[in-house]
Amino acid sequence: MPRITIPEEFAEAPLAYVVQQVAPELTTPLYDLSKAVYKHSILSCREFEAVRARIAQINGCQICQKFRAITDVPTYLAGFGEDPSTAVQTRGPAPDEDFYLNVADWRTAPNYSEREKIAIDFAERFSESPDALGYDEEFWAKAKAVFTEAEIYDLTVTAATFVATGRFVHVLGFDQSTCALGDALPRLQAAAE
Repeated sequence: MPRITIPEEFAEAPLAYVVQQVAPELTTPLYDLSKAVYKHSILSCREFEAVRARIAQINGCQICQKFRAITDVPTYLAGFGEDPSTAVQTRGPAPDEDFYLNVADWRTAPNYSEREKIAIDFAERFSESPDALGYDEEFWAKAKAVFTEAEIYDLTVTAATFVATGRFVHVLGFDQSTCALGDALPRLQAAAE
């Protein structure tokens, strides 16, 4: 149930309503950041999805938990008039459904690489205990052993984007509507213009 009153004509797309009507000057930059992360992240698709999927679970966002980069990023970006041909879903193998199902159990699940596990650990701790993460020298030594500084910066911007956008959508109850994100894209695109 949305926490902001949504007019009947937007009942199936409350997110489109807030983007268009409530505060487009706040929401449009948020979506610009989201689009930039999907288009320009240098992480592999699996590493990126590891971060995004774990944060989606932590945030509780229903839309984000159902989102799959391989199928949904092209629709998402195209809905904003963006070219998805070089976006994150093109960077290496796509995760399978077991990847998404086991992301909360990443410590013991056998289907994650060392880099993916570090990315999930980072996402989890960034979301739940950022102060402790900032001072954990053991974690940073492990991360710097397998990620470049540019990749660590990318992990951070990616995680920050998904913490912000997923919490925004979930806390205000926009992820509880019956519409899929794809159904809202034409309205979101119109709001961005």
